[in-house]
Amino acid sequence: MKLSSASVRLAALLLLAVIVVASGKSIDKIRRLPPGIERMFTRKDGIRPPKGYVSQSPRTVEGRFTSRVNHFDPQNRDTFELNYLHNDQYYRQGGPLFVVVGGHYPVNPYFMENSHFRDVAALEGAWLATNEHRYFGESYPTEDLSTENLRFMRTEQVLFDLIEWIDFLKREVMGDPNARVILHGVGYGGSLATWARQRFPNIIDGAWGSSAPVRATTNFEEFAVEVGNIIRERGSDQCYNRIFQAFHTAENLIDAGRTEMISEMFNTCDPVDTDNPLEVELFFFAMMLSLEAAMVEDYDIENIGRVCDALTDAEFGTGLEALSAFLLDRYTDTRECFDLSFENFIRYLTDVDINAPANVEFGLRQAAYQDCTEFGYFEMTTSPDQPFGTKVTYDLFLAECQAAFGDWLSKDVVYEGVRLTNFHFGATDPRITNVLYTNGELDPLRAVSITEYTNLLANARVTPGAFIAQDILSISGMDSEELLETKHMAEQYITTWLGSPISPFRK
Repeated sequence: MKLSSASVRLAALLLLAVIVVASGKSIDKIRRLPPGIERMFTRKDGIRPPKGYVSQSPRTVEGRFTSRVNHFDPQNRDTFELNYLHNDQYYRQGGPLFVVVGGHYPVNPYFMENSHFRDVAALEGAWLATNEHRYFGESYPTEDLSTENLRFMRTEQVLFDLIEWIDFLKREVMGDPNARVILHGVGYGGSLATWARQRFPNIIDGAWGSSAPVRATTNFEEFAVEVGNIIRERGSDQCYNRIFQAFHTAENLIDAGRTEMISEMFNTCDPVDTDNPLEVELFFFAMMLSLEAAMVEDYDIENIGRVCDALTDAEFGTGLEALSAFLLDRYTDTRECFDLSFENFIRYLTDVDINAPANVEFGLRQAAYQDCTEFGYFEMTTSPDQPFGTKVTYDLFLAECQAAFGDWLSKDVVYEGVRLTNFHFGATDPRITNVLYTNGELDPLRAVSITEYTNLLANARVTPGAFIAQDILSISGMDSEELLETKHMAEQYITTWLGSPISPFRK
């Protein structure tokens, strides 16, 4: 059965959050990053609004809110302005405020205007709004992204931006300081929504987080496992086995010193340097990202099947030959060779210019700072239950953090940041009410989200067969019974949080 175009677009973002396909053609020997690395630090956003989306509603209004640079230092009175959007199209006097919590991207009206949350807002007569996260879009609290200036890129600062802006909206925009507030977010935005409810239950009446990663971890080995499961589901077991064979054969050849053969097969700019362990790790990480990039080209999840058809073609005797031939053919027009030098790998992360393309489009340095100091989410291939080999370890990501922000980011500092995030917010046991966590069964972020929860006014649900954030789409005739049940559950819980006597367990 073919999915609707909207469903295909959001389903494809299952792995679009994982990677982005590089564009443009090289004339000279341009040492470009492997496909996907540009977005590696924004995967926890789950999905992003479609690039270039323009508001479809004349009632969507832009605004600027003045916030504190440092909410926790009374001697620092510096302020900055953050962007926001709001829409009163469905508002009825006395109705609630529905907020789509922004993530690591410029403010965008897409989720405010095109989602199941919007539809519930219309039913409840809600005022809609969405905010821009500090350090993204045009909401910068500092003049550049130096390591010193990134010290204000902390979750606690972001939550206070959110809460004070919500109070401003209720008082100055809606004219109703007593309006109830419901938050919704996807990926990291969903995490912020649930954490805001946890920290400010007197202000936030309920929160729905879709694919919300709430458990920080340095070793996010589950990510590769889930991607492998998706390849089995949307491709085939044979495809999974071919990829497994290819990566493990490459490992054996490199371990045996056959680096010239590997370098030739995969067209690396320079021979893989086996004396540099980071370069070996980077080779396998780059090949994994490059393969994933091809699987969601043009936002089409059906590409997974097409890529698998190429990899399992009887023309190739081994998985390594199939993978090499596919990647060379796929990326011939975008680069003349794969540059696997560590310097090339981290060059985008070291650009402190706010207007640098990687920082504007992907928020690369900003998001990387949070991962290195608060969340981790380093996608290692240390689990035996995935097809991408065993070489990608914590060492690669730690070296990356240190190269970008300084040697002060030791292993102990990174671990401590992750530990404190889980300590402050409770990880998978937040002891929270009035929240709903939803995930798709085919969702790499499910492993660091909450999939089971027992509380009369809180719940968690994994939708069988669904992709990441597929549950945020408006209800359609293409929805499976399981997906429809998840969407109805979200509506019923929101209604209950707003004070309706309707049971949240009503079918």
